[in-house]
Amino acid sequence: MASPASFLRALVARLGRSSELPGLLLVNGTIILALLLVALGQDLAAVITLLVSIVSEWWLERRSPTTTLLLRQASAGPPLRFALRALVAVAASSRFDDRAALYSFVAVALLVVTGLCARALHAEYRRIGPLKPMRTRHIPGATRIDEEPTSRPVLVATVELAAVMPALFGAAWYDVLLVGAVAFGALMAGTVPEFLDSWRMRAAKRATGFTPQLSAVQEFIDEYQPEVVVHLSGPDTAAYQINTWIEALESLDQRVFVILRDHPLFEKMAPSTLPTLSLPAPSELLMLDFSSARVALYPSNTGNNIHLLRLPTMMSAFIGHGDSDKSASNNPFSRVYDELWVAGEAGADRYRRSGINIPEAQFRFVGRPQVHAIEPTPRIGDTEIPTVLYAPTWEGVNQLQEYSSLRAIGVKLIDALLADGSVRVVYKPHPFTGQRDAKYRAAHASIARRLNEAKLRTGIDHRVVSSGSLTEWMNQSTALVSDISSVLSDWLAGEKPYAVFNHTGLSTKQFREQFPSSAAATILDREARGVDELIDVVTGRGPDQLAEYRSKLATYLLGPPEQRTLEAFREAVTAFVARSEAERAMYR
Repeated sequence: MASPASFLRALVARLGRSSELPGLLLVNGTIILALLLVALGQDLAAVITLLVSIVSEWWLERRSPTTTLLLRQASAGPPLRFALRALVAVAASSRFDDRAALYSFVAVALLVVTGLCARALHAEYRRIGPLKPMRTRHIPGATRIDEEPTSRPVLVATVELAAVMPALFGAAWYDVLLVGAVAFGALMAGTVPEFLDSWRMRAAKRATGFTPQLSAVQEFIDEYQPEVVVHLSGPDTAAYQINTWIEALESLDQRVFVILRDHPLFEKMAPSTLPTLSLPAPSELLMLDFSSARVALYPSNTGNNIHLLRLPTMMSAFIGHGDSDKSASNNPFSRVYDELWVAGEAGADRYRRSGINIPEAQFRFVGRPQVHAIEPTPRIGDTEIPTVLYAPTWEGVNQLQEYSSLRAIGVKLIDALLADGSVRVVYKPHPFTGQRDAKYRAAHASIARRLNEAKLRTGIDHRVVSSGSLTEWMNQSTALVSDISSVLSDWLAGEKPYAVFNHTGLSTKQFREQFPSSAAATILDREARGVDELIDVVTGRGPDQLAEYRSKLATYLLGPPEQRTLEAFREAVTAFVARSEAERAMYR
């Protein structure tokens, strides 16, 4: 049974980050408090509490997006909150100048509530109506459509204050009406232009099928004439799937256009010079003409890929976002692509062993351009305190794809490395860690705490790394501990020692056969046995018996060294574009 503390943490997590709670308490808790004060006859205190609640609206809107969304979904948005404040204010009747001032306040309150309802209705229209959100980078002109109009919390709070304060501080009825009318006018002045913008976009869409913003994107495509399109969808944590390709894509001789299908993913995409369109709506994407594009590259297998795969003018290639022995590396969906780009022979062998009958002509061996910057140093003995990089994968979409060591032995592993005292530990978890299983989040927190405490205790610069390039940390590390994932293949470009967690019940021999990327690794079992062997190798206390196998394995996984370059990737894209020119000309 969950403890009260665990229940409270789960409840807070549902409400968003803990930093969002002050806004929730100030805005809503003060309304309840004001009502209690009125019941106790403390009208002045109730009025002050109401004013605090109104002023806090800007905090809720600016700092508490999750809480704001939940309140809106519960039909407790700004109109209802102001109506509740107006009812509490009416209950504090001793604060009004006379009955005429009370009636004037009620009229003003109804007017303001009507204005707030109009804003809420407009926001809902933008969320579920035909005007689809869109964002861009490096595409000139007005090409942005937000999910909803600007909330304008400062304007709303100011209008509410202007509507409430005169009446509650004893103003005459005509002053209450005058200030209220001015406040309502200000609210409409900030609202009507937004209505008109939506009207103009809707009118253009009715007339041509295109909003002005989508027309601007099409004009850019017509002028830019992209030859290579890259398509990806997913949550913000999937940004690494496009970020890992940015350098290689920017090096191409062809014009590249990136299409992302989710705004959070777009926001987390690393800076680049590539024209990028974030367009979640399939109907909008289907409107665009990409007839100039010759090939489309797909870093991930997602359902949204079909929106471009349907176009016969472009040839398609699945380029993936890493080379690994995970089952996702031989997904049956991969048969839909014209080509499957694999780094080395291992990539093709995974498909061959899977029995999904991929024709040999579908494979294109392109090496692994991302590893061109991975260095073979530091070697054993180069540093006084060698660095061990722990980079576990996440828990997977289901238990059949659960390769991670984090929950199983992560804490034991870190304890063993720290207890030896002769190595520095850098811990970089997968961006998806804890997405499916809360126990992974708990293990992550425990490891982070141990490393921070050890850093203070020993003075060794142990690190917990949550962002940035993994390559940078690989080039600072003498050894790696990881799981079956693309991290292993990339690490082998430097041919340095590494250890792999055996997540199965297989023997070491069977495990190496089933997962070839572990063939030159120290194998860790579910009791974390094997850590001492790795430490001995890293510190030079024991022989590095697997060194001679790592070079051969790197070639098998990543292709020969000359293919692990940006130049080789450029040649592969150029050849693919030429193939598309020859085979798809009939559709253009």
